[in-house]
Amino acid sequence: MVTTMRTRGALLALAASGLLGLGVGVSTCGGVTDARTAARDKATTATCNRFSACNLIGADAGDSYATYDSCTTIWRGKWEEMWPPLLCSEIDQEKLNVCLSAIGGTDCTSVLDFLTTLGKCQAQDICVAAAADAGGQ
Repeated sequence: MVTTMRTRGALLALAASGLLGLGVGVSTCGGVTDARTAARDKATTATCNRFSACNLIGADAGDSYATYDSCTTIWRGKWEEMWPPLLCSEIDQEKLNVCLSAIGGTDCTSVLDFLTTLGKCQAQDICVAAAADAGGQ
């Protein structure tokens, strides 16, 4: 049972890193909107609460994160990369709620479910791009 949990934790962490790495196409600096920052923080909390509920935070070698704080530090950065300021001038609150619900309901034992959840939290769904409002096209 412990080996299965460790394997599952490692797979989830690997899947998250890989998918988020592929999803990051833009790196930005500059101003952030309050809505985007709030969305990032809500997603961070939901993600780490889910990892905690799945018993994937702790000192065991198979746990994904040693502490809740380390989880929040890492995931805040991942959500920041997923939803950068230039792509996220505004947040679609309805779709953010879908994302947050998906995070909270992710099956602890299914990498496929984890990837499906991340698919509901992509920038093209959550963010209202600044470019969409510019140029009158």
